[in-house]
Amino acid sequence: MKKSVLLTAIICSFLSLQTAIAQNPVTTLQHNGTTQTFYGQNSFVDAYNASINGDTLYLSTGYFTPPPSIAKGVKIIGAGHFPDSANVTKRTFILSPIYINQGADSLLLEGLYIDGNINYGGDPINYVKVFRCRFDGFIPYSNANSVKNNFSFEECFLRNIVFDNEVGDNLLIRHCIITDQIAYINGNALIDGNVFLLNGAPLLSVNSSVIQNNIFISISHFYFDAGNSINNNLFVRSSVDFGINSYSNNYLGIPQADIFINQSGNSIDYTHDYHLQHPELYIGTDGTQVGLYGGSIPFKDKGKPSNPQVISKNIATETDANGNLPISITVEAQDN
Repeated sequence: MKKSVLLTAIICSFLSLQTAIAQNPVTTLQHNGTTQTFYGQNSFVDAYNASINGDTLYLSTGYFTPPPSIAKGVKIIGAGHFPDSANVTKRTFILSPIYINQGADSLLLEGLYIDGNINYGGDPINYVKVFRCRFDGFIPYSNANSVKNNFSFEECFLRNIVFDNEVGDNLLIRHCIITDQIAYINGNALIDGNVFLLNGAPLLSVNSSVIQNNIFISISHFYFDAGNSINNNLFVRSSVDFGINSYSNNYLGIPQADIFINQSGNSIDYTHDYHLQHPELYIGTDGTQVGLYGGSIPFKDKGKPSNPQVISKNIATETDANGNLPISITVEAQDN
């Protein structure tokens, strides 16, 4: 997608938002270089119904009703889930759970606050990416015989993921803040650079996977299931039951108060700062720090989506001497 087309779509969405009656939410559908704009709480539904595989839906700040089912390979990109995702735009709030069904191969969900679960159907689905989203419900299992290949959850604030051993190949959970469990994964998962806030068993029946560079806040006893590779993780507990697994270079007995710049308790708080106090002490498998800010693409502060963001605007209250209305909008491109 050309940057000029993308910027045009973003600016059009923003201007439409400013002029919409009662500041209604706006969804802009981008299809083959053309845009179509839909207004109101149901605009997400209307834009989705008009879309085909490969299209992109840009959701403004505001509250949206989702489609009853998402069964297309579209990109759905909001303004972010932080209360202050940008100086001008706030967050994109989806009012009810998302249902993902067969046909949604190559689906992208990005920059959304989802009120409830992300549910997926019992049929095979491939290449679904959930990126920089928050959802306060579950990702519940659907059917143990249903293969889900190449699913990824990156830089998300989430509660838990339960796959009931149905995931196929290449499940990625990276740089997420997780308040509950990851459960019932039967191999082929990479669980990398996450922060687990649960004071309990953060991993349940997770087998034959790579578990690395994570931070585990739990002070309760928990154990790892079999066949995993467990490396360079940081634990508050001083004694960890690694079970029948390979493991190396893990950091044990680090007090919670000594880990982050500003974090306490076991709940997500947007005012917390998850940067490490001493990143040079806790090195991950790739030579960078453990946790959210390690790796080649660290966690993005404020959860801003990857599309350009409107960071300032100035619209005059009256026209100038030539009859023109001065408008100034500053758009900032994201580096990742």
